[in-house]
Amino acid sequence: MFIFLHRAFPYFLSLILSLQVSAQQLRVASVFNHHMVIQKGAHAPVWGHASPGTMVTVDFAGYRTAAKTNADGRWMARMPMLDYGGPYDMKVFARDTVVLKDVMVGEVWLASGQSNMEWSMGMGIGPDTEKEIAAASYEHIRYYVVPHKTSIVPLEDTEKSEWLRLTPQTARHISAVAYFFARDLHLDKKVAVGIISSSWGATSAHTWMSGEMLATHPDFRKPVLALDRDPKKWEETVYRNLENDRTRDSLAAASDAGIKAGVQTPGYADSAWKRITYPLNMDKAGKPGFWGISWFRKTFDASSVMRGRKASLRIFLRGRESQVFLNGKPLGKVDNPEQEVTFDIPAGLLKEGRNTLAIRLYHHWGIGLVGNEQSDPVIELADKKASVSLKGEWRCNNEIEAAVPQMQGYYNQLTVQYNARIAPIIPYGIKGVIWYQGESNASRAYQYRSLFPLVMQDWRMRWQQGIFPFLFVQLANHKEKKTLPADDAVAELREAQAMTLSQPATGMACAIDIGDPLDIHPRNKLDVGKRLYLSARKVAYGEDIVHAGPMYESHRVEGDRIRIRFSSLGGGLVLKSGTVLKGFSMAGSDRIFKWAEAVIDGESVLVHCPGMAKPEAVRYAWESNPDGNLYNKEGLPMVPFRTDAYKLLTE
Repeated sequence: MFIFLHRAFPYFLSLILSLQVSAQQLRVASVFNHHMVIQKGAHAPVWGHASPGTMVTVDFAGYRTAAKTNADGRWMARMPMLDYGGPYDMKVFARDTVVLKDVMVGEVWLASGQSNMEWSMGMGIGPDTEKEIAAASYEHIRYYVVPHKTSIVPLEDTEKSEWLRLTPQTARHISAVAYFFARDLHLDKKVAVGIISSSWGATSAHTWMSGEMLATHPDFRKPVLALDRDPKKWEETVYRNLENDRTRDSLAAASDAGIKAGVQTPGYADSAWKRITYPLNMDKAGKPGFWGISWFRKTFDASSVMRGRKASLRIFLRGRESQVFLNGKPLGKVDNPEQEVTFDIPAGLLKEGRNTLAIRLYHHWGIGLVGNEQSDPVIELADKKASVSLKGEWRCNNEIEAAVPQMQGYYNQLTVQYNARIAPIIPYGIKGVIWYQGESNASRAYQYRSLFPLVMQDWRMRWQQGIFPFLFVQLANHKEKKTLPADDAVAELREAQAMTLSQPATGMACAIDIGDPLDIHPRNKLDVGKRLYLSARKVAYGEDIVHAGPMYESHRVEGDRIRIRFSSLGGGLVLKSGTVLKGFSMAGSDRIFKWAEAVIDGESVLVHCPGMAKPEAVRYAWESNPDGNLYNKEGLPMVPFRTDAYKLLTE
């Protein structure tokens, strides 16, 4: 035994010494790293850990500040108010020394929200994607992505992540909205810009605030108090969900029940399938939000001219994977389609008379689509001399193939984004927040009126940096256009967002004209970023500019017409396109809205509905995808509005 201890003694001594060193080791919080940007004009904090009772000194930009660790080893030092400059080295030292290189003093903005803020440059921003990425070389724009993680309790720190200098290589990974915002700020003010990115697709407002603040909302108090705060149980929940994510694609790929049953063949009996009209999606099929494999079949007639001839199929597809069959023969397979796709039809496959087209579509995230309103699905001869449209009635079935795990939503539970992706970066010095979120709250739009302001209040209170600017994007136009005016949850969400402008130091970028009817992720992020920066110029930097489109201010009934007056007129009201104003509807005492006529009359708009003698209310752009074309001369769109106080769909 003595010999064993004697030989093991150096090991135990080394272990004890390493534990002591570890206990004394100086650490800075993960958000502090090389290439970071420190907020100008603020007593920006630097914090971390060391042994209890240790004096920690921060040497930066010619100044020194110090702090002593508490009994838990935590320390926080606040720097003097610094002017723009850099690059500098930041030295943090006690018994150890940490040196952070290439640190700038500039403007720091937190970019947060859901997928439209998370959407990166590399995911596509339209036809100029590669051109924009190639030009994204700005060494004084830096960005930091808070690691993707969730937690049921607030985290003191998170995993290490890097501050990246903006280059064509790194630009692919930055939020596109944040990039265009930062670029405008950098070029306009000639300062370093830091973006802290903390967004997650499909998240609701309730996951981005602390439990304490969320519990002040009457709709959430009981659920928050009932939360199981056991971190181990939460990690087990996350693990199960991630396993489902990993197995979803493999389950879908292995499922061949439809092929085995001959769904792709003309003789398959589909009379019991659901009948839906083109364009096709899961909402029409009665399965909103469905993730999995759907089969679609269309029987059509071809003329004798087309029999046996070479042809092509042109059809819009969106999903994870699609397989297309004609008369039982495969025409092709496409991964991640999100556009109109063309398939060659070989000679001999088309028949005179009845033919059957079958599509197997696997989809998750967003809405799986076969077709859209803008394109005509068609089979056309190679010489263009004959064609057949595939519009009209189709058959749909999503119960043939094996089920795959549906969206789990663990990352959207109460407080878990705040706990893991906001709490660890508080109180890093920031100028303000840019926010793009709300799609996931649309079904509870009326609640959002009181919920969204709590996010602002929560963050401002916890940062203890005063009432910093909070700029947000109003939801873009999306979905199919309506033929008649009707209540609309997305319109109600936009109204809730606009009402939040009553909060101090807020600004809103209206995106009602730059969305995509087919995609909840419109690719035009450039104009979103530009409009956010217009708000920043006004709200954050105090410039006397027109930063928003016209907003409803008041109305007056004048006989059978209603006159609307506006704020934020800028240079005046203008019709951007066409020859008549669009997007207005009007209701009388029956509260049934009808499309209305409108004309610009100086600084106001007169609205009239033929046959309506006593109008009561006017709405403008009050639908998910409206036709409004009223702007100010600065080119900013009229913000959707209503003059009535009728009970809402989500109220």
